[in-house]
Amino acid sequence: MQCPRCYSQEIFKNGRRKSRQCYKCKQCNRQFLESYLPWGYSNDIKQLCLQMYLNGMSLRKIQQLTNIHHTTILSWLKKAKMK
Repeated sequence: MQCPRCYSQEIFKNGRRKSRQCYKCKQCNRQFLESYLPWGYSNDIKQLCLQMYLNGMSLRKIQQLTNIHHTTILSWLKKAKMK
């Protein structure tokens, strides 16, 4: 494994973040993870929420069913220009 910034192989373990191992570079002091997980919701979940809204369901009801905050769903609606 090597540092993503300076590509040095002089790294050491430096704690854990959400049960994932952290590493630190001895050369540039950058802390990093071995791999990163993508953030956000999948397009399938977004489409499901938009379809629920188009079928007449309120934002709060969609929030109760999906555990996705209503303001997040509202931002998806604005991006899709449905609101």
